[in-house]
Amino acid sequence: MPAANLTQALTTFSPTALHGTELNLYYVQYPRTLLSRMETQLRAQSRLKILFTGHRISGKTTALNALAARLQDAFFIANFSVLDSLNAHDVHYADLMLVMAARLLEQATDEKLFPKGVKALVKENLLDDIRLWFEKRIDGLQFVPAPQERSLGGQVNFLAVQLEAKVSTETLTRQTLRERISLHLSELIDRMRYVIDEVERNGKRRVLFIVEDIDKLNLANARELFLEHARSLTTVPASIIYTYPVALRNSLDFTHITPNFGRHYILPPVSVRDKAGKPDSEGLRILREIFLRRLDQALIEPDALDVLIAASGGLVGTLIRLGQWAAEQALVDGKAAIDLPSAQQAISEMRGDFKALLRLQDYEVLRQQLAGEQLTNEEAVREALYTGCLLEYFNGEPWFGIHPIVQPLIERSSP
Repeated sequence: MPAANLTQALTTFSPTALHGTELNLYYVQYPRTLLSRMETQLRAQSRLKILFTGHRISGKTTALNALAARLQDAFFIANFSVLDSLNAHDVHYADLMLVMAARLLEQATDEKLFPKGVKALVKENLLDDIRLWFEKRIDGLQFVPAPQERSLGGQVNFLAVQLEAKVSTETLTRQTLRERISLHLSELIDRMRYVIDEVERNGKRRVLFIVEDIDKLNLANARELFLEHARSLTTVPASIIYTYPVALRNSLDFTHITPNFGRHYILPPVSVRDKAGKPDSEGLRILREIFLRRLDQALIEPDALDVLIAASGGLVGTLIRLGQWAAEQALVDGKAAIDLPSAQQAISEMRGDFKALLRLQDYEVLRQQLAGEQLTNEEAVREALYTGCLLEYFNGEPWFGIHPIVQPLIERSSP
């Protein structure tokens, strides 16, 4: 339900991904056909590998959550964020493979998910083989032994949880595991295949991994993963969706990356205008609906809503943050509704955040865009896309636009 007052709005405008019942309350699909296309491909093709991107805070995680909800009948879904499960400043392909294996084992041996017991999903002798293999390969590293009273499935689950935690937090352990897993990657993949086959046969659903937040890694790290280790990332015998940085899509390396994956999709910003500057009525309607699903229309003045939508640049996450900050400002000022000054203050605050990010090379790229020059495929352009100062739209032919909140900074800096 939309917030009935501004205090409630601080919660309904929480800038977190939607899941569960929140999807039904607040999610507005855009573009209309994207999830249907992805769903069609995943249902039709076995063990499909997909690359998925979009600008930061464009709503990728929410879209993937909505897709997962649509696929529950046909897929056993193991999803995780590399930011939660790995060290975001140092992600190695072996880390990713190990965490994928651990997450699969965690969910396949979670007795809360399977009231009839893990035996109904994965055979005990297979779990015992996996447990012994991990114990052999990680010999000498410090792991807490599972309580003896736990079932074999519980012991494997306990080990998998520890593996994932240690890859994330312990530098020395992570390096040792990388070395060992890299030497025995084919063996790890074989054991994943055994579990995947058992899950699919006994659970009557195919396995789908959703690996999120790779798009938030630095470009060099993401490039290395997808360019140098694409074969490892695609060897896992299951369907997988990998997120990746939108700037990588504009790299010359992308032509060497895509042949290794079955399909790639992009979640564009909602279009607020076309390339010529004409307002996009459908995009504006969608952004308005997104906002008013979270806040009663009587609690925001029309001109305030218009400026917040325009300032968002079509990024859903930006619009949600601006709504929360504007509601906060209105509350601080003792107002019962968001008015234009409250909205403008929220926009000004976010502009300050962008200003702190801008580098000289960003100003140069954005001045070129402002002057109508054709941007070329250069590193500086990719960096501007990565930070979100430069946005790429897809209404009609693809085109670049400066983030509306950033544009006044560039205009004031132009000679």
